[in-house]
Amino acid sequence: MISFKELARRRYVRRGVIVFAVMTAALGSGVAYAAWTSSGNGSATTKAGTAQAPVVSGGAVTTGLLYPTGTAIGTAVVTVQNPNPYPVVVASVAPNGPVPAVGSCPASTVSFTAQAPGTAIAAGGTVTITMPNSVAMIANAANACQGADFAVPVTVTIASA
Repeated sequence: MISFKELARRRYVRRGVIVFAVMTAALGSGVAYAAWTSSGNGSATTKAGTAQAPVVSGGAVTTGLLYPTGTAIGTAVVTVQNPNPYPVVVASVAPNGPVPAVGSCPASTVSFTAQAPGTAIAAGGTVTITMPNSVAMIANAANACQGADFAVPVTVTIASA
């Protein structure tokens, strides 16, 4: 039979072994953590691409009929291609100078009101934008303007979507 003194000694030895094992594990994981983490200062570099301008096919063309009212009752249609590798939104379609003369119909007889269609265009995609009530003919237009087809010079501005 084992004496009480021997049992107490074994208990302390076991307790010491357990404490030693726990401490070794804790310190060992701390060393492992320290071995796998570090920090430093510096700067990363990258280069941004350059946005390409949209491709506008032939300016805006008027559809429907214009009358000499001085009010924007005509519809303009413009086709826009996005040459960029990311989607864009058409932020604005604005006049790019006066509408040129057509035959004997003088220049500036027709005007275009800037639009903000907000039309989305996929990367590399093409859309046709219809803008109702954006084209007007002056109230005192010449008789030579009857039946004329007008091409409206426009600037299309796009923004990344």
